Amino acid sequence: MAAVMQWYEGTQLLERERMQKSFNDATRSHYTIRQEDWRPLRIGDSNIPGYFWIPLSDDEDGAWSSYWMKIEAGARGPVHRHGTTELLVVHEGVLSDSDGATFTAGDVLTYAAGSNHATSSDTGCVVLVVARTGSTLAD
Repeated sequence: MAAVMQWYEGTQLLERERMQKSFNDATRSHYTIRQEDWRPLRIGDSNIPGYFWIPLSDDEDGAWSSYWMKIEAGARGPVHRHGTTELLVVHEGVLSDSDGATFTAGDVLTYAAGSNHATSSDTGCVVLVVARTGSTLAD
């Protein structure tokens, strides 16, 4: 009986793994970030020197978009505004804000809808960005 129970439990485990794999394959996207994937980042019609991005995914209902942003060492972005809340997760390097605050790998920050800010990096950094809308240059 013990052997039958082990076989049954093992079969259940395999079936669960198959179902999970099937579920994940249908609903998951996988990205491998390669150096050649980085594209110049634009706000409106303007390229932002030293800023690059890799688009990741958008919510089907338009609730959010996500992308990787890379800022080269010494690059300074323009003051800009988002119509909705923006979330940033620093993945590597040091991100600086226009008010002088600095953020390092593992830091998470949000900017409120309608707020103006500018980012830069003295050392270079990579940041995950999640936002609902793009940004516009501030007046």
